[in-house]
Amino acid sequence: MTKLERHEAEKYFDLVTPAQAKVLKDLSDRLVKLAKAEEELIISYQLPTIRVKGKNFLAFAGWKDFYSIYLLSGRLGKVIEDDLTQGELDKSTIRFGWNEKVTDKTLKLLIRAKTQEIMHNSK
Repeated sequence: MTKLERHEAEKYFDLVTPAQAKVLKDLSDRLVKLAKAEEELIISYQLPTIRVKGKNFLAFAGWKDFYSIYLLSGRLGKVIEDDLTQGELDKSTIRFGWNEKVTDKTLKLLIRAKTQEIMHNSK
């Protein structure tokens, strides 16, 4: 895959199939709306990443057989594992089949947990 610079997040959608781009754009738009995130995505560690109040918040990526949401935290997976009802959690990554739409309920769970983690870490 092409190496993208920090400001080239929108180019990421050109590197996946049109069907995959549609799923990922929908996910990105819903994450931005629900998290009240900054409109502009960035590339961080080669992942499209949403930011909230200047901090990297959640990232996502598409792969051949699935897409993933990255929690950007080694501990957050443990915090949400009992409440997560969809996707396959592996430490700080949640994988979804291309035919599985992430529900707003799941996104709100992730956003709430991530927000609490950021607030706790900033004390």
